[in-house]
Amino acid sequence: MPNGTCRWVSGLRVWRIPELASFAILAVAATWPLAPNARTCLPLGMEPAATVPLFTTWTVWWNADRAAHLWRGYWDAPIFAPTRGTFAFSEPMPTTAIVAPLVWATGEVILAHNVFLLSALALNGWATFQLLRRLRMRWWICWLGGGMIVLLPLIHGELGVLQMAPLVGVVWTIHALDAFGQRPGLRRTLALGSAAAATYLTCAYYGLFLSLVLLCAGPWLLGKRLAHGRTWALLAGAVGIALLLAAPVLVAQVRTIRTHQLRRATDWMARLAASPADYAVAPWPQRFEPDWVVARRANRSIHLGLGWLKISLAVLGVWAGLRGRRYRRWTLFCATFGTVAFLLSLGPRLAWDGWSPYSLLVAWYPGMAQARNVYRFAVFVQLAVVLLAAIGLQAMIGGRPGFRSRGAGQRRRQSVLGLAVAALGLLAMVEVVPPPQNLFAAAPRSSQRRWTTWLQAHTPPDATIACVPFPDGTGVKDYEQTALWMYWGTIHRRRMVNGYSGFFPRSFRTSKAAMRGFPDADSIRRLREVGVTYCVVRAMPTRQATSGAPHIASPRIPLDLAFHDEAAGIDIYRLAP
Repeated sequence: MPNGTCRWVSGLRVWRIPELASFAILAVAATWPLAPNARTCLPLGMEPAATVPLFTTWTVWWNADRAAHLWRGYWDAPIFAPTRGTFAFSEPMPTTAIVAPLVWATGEVILAHNVFLLSALALNGWATFQLLRRLRMRWWICWLGGGMIVLLPLIHGELGVLQMAPLVGVVWTIHALDAFGQRPGLRRTLALGSAAAATYLTCAYYGLFLSLVLLCAGPWLLGKRLAHGRTWALLAGAVGIALLLAAPVLVAQVRTIRTHQLRRATDWMARLAASPADYAVAPWPQRFEPDWVVARRANRSIHLGLGWLKISLAVLGVWAGLRGRRYRRWTLFCATFGTVAFLLSLGPRLAWDGWSPYSLLVAWYPGMAQARNVYRFAVFVQLAVVLLAAIGLQAMIGGRPGFRSRGAGQRRRQSVLGLAVAALGLLAMVEVVPPPQNLFAAAPRSSQRRWTTWLQAHTPPDATIACVPFPDGTGVKDYEQTALWMYWGTIHRRRMVNGYSGFFPRSFRTSKAAMRGFPDADSIRRLREVGVTYCVVRAMPTRQATSGAPHIASPRIPLDLAFHDEAAGIDIYRLAP
C-alpha cells in the first residue's frame, strides 16, 4: 500500500471515522423510515401532534436566515407581533446553524432539520465511544456503549423534540472534565468551558441541568486536585469561558425573563416531574418484560425505563467498579451522577410534610424557575446507567485491552467468554428498540406557493399579518395549525401575530382571547391595535362565490377579500384602515 494511502487510513483510525459511520447507519436504522422521506416528513416520536417538530423546523430556518444576515435582528423573530425579543421565549438552538448551508443551497428546511437530527444521534454514539476508549475499555464494549446511547429510549420517545436529541455536548463535557481532572491546564480549561457552552447553546435544558448535576458528581473526577488553589482558579476560568461563549443567549434570556416575568407554576412542574414507577416502564415493550410492567404502560404518561438488562449490567458495574481500583473513581462519578439526576427528576414530587427541596432550587438556582419538563433529568439517569453497564461488561470479560493469554486453552476460553459477553451486550443494546418512526408529511411548499407569493408581492417586508384560525385550547395539539402557519412563514417571511413557543407573551394571550369571536368587532379592534393589515384565513364555507366579494357580508366588518387560493384553501383579506 502506498505511503500516502497508509497515512490517510491511519488518519481515519485516529479520528475513529469508521465508528462514526457505523453510528450514522445505526441512527438511520433506528429512525426508519425517516431517511428516505427526509425531504418531506418530520419524525413525531411519541408526540401527539406535529406542533413541536414543525416549530423546531421553523427554529432551524430562523437560525439559518439570521446567519445569512450576520445575526442581525436575531431575537426579534417574526412571531407574536408586536412583542419584541420573541425568539428568547423558547430554545434558540443557535448550533443548528451548522446546517444553514444546506438551507441556503436547497431551501429544504425539513431536510436540514432531519440532517441535524440524524447527525446528532450519530455524534451521541461517537462521543460515547470516544469517552469509553479514554477509559481503556475494549473496542467492542466501547461500540456497544455508543450504540446504547444512539438508541437511548427517552430520546427516541421524544424524537419530535429536536433539542432533546443532541446528547453529544453532555458527553463531551464529561470527557473534558475527566481530562481536566487528570492534568489541569489552560488548554483543557478552554476545552471544558467550550464543551459546557456548546451544550447550553444546543439545548438550554441540558446545559442548565448538567451544571447542577456536575456540581454534585464532578468532584469524583477531580479528586485530590481540588486541594490545590490552581485547580480552583482554572475551574473558575472554565466557568468564565462557558459564560462568555453563551453570553449572547444568556443575556437575551435573562432580559426576557425579567421583562415578561416568566416563571413556571408549581403545579405545572409537579405534573411534568417523574415518579419512581416511571423508571420501570419503557416507551415500548422490552424483550424481557414482566407482566406488571405491561399493565402499567397504558396508565402512565411518562415512560423512563431503558431496559432491565442494562440496569442489571449497571448494577454489576457498580459492584465490580467499587471492588477494583481501576474504575472506582468513574464508578463513583457515574453512580452519583445518576442518583442526583434521578432525585432531581422527581422535582416537587419529592417532598416531606409538604416541603420539597426542589423549591430551594427554584428560588435560588438561576433558570430552574423557568424549567418546565423536570422529568428530562432522566436523560442523565439513562446516560449514567449505560456508562455503568459498560463497566459491567468490562468486568465480565476481565483482563486489560490487548491482553493475550499464553496458553491455547486459555485463549479459547477467553474467546468463548468474549463472544458470550458481546452477545449479552448486544442484547442489552437492542433490548428496547423503537418501532418504525411515526412521520408527519408536511404539504409540499409548492402547494402554498400562490398565496405566499401574492403576500410577498403585495405587502411590504415589515407588514404584520394575522393567520386564522387561532388555537382554541392550550394543549400541544391545539397549536398544530399555528405551527403550520409558522412553517409557511418561512416562505412569505411576514411577521405574524400568531406563534408558538415555550412561553407566550401577554400580548399574544390578549390577541388569542379577542380572536375567539373573529370576525366580530372585538377581534377587528384588536387586530388594528397590533398593526395587522392583512388576515390570512383558511377558507370557510361562508365565502361568497364572486371573486371580489367580501368574505363577511356586513358593512360593519371592514374585511375585503384581496386574494383567494383555491388549491391551498386560503383566503387573504385586507383590513381597511
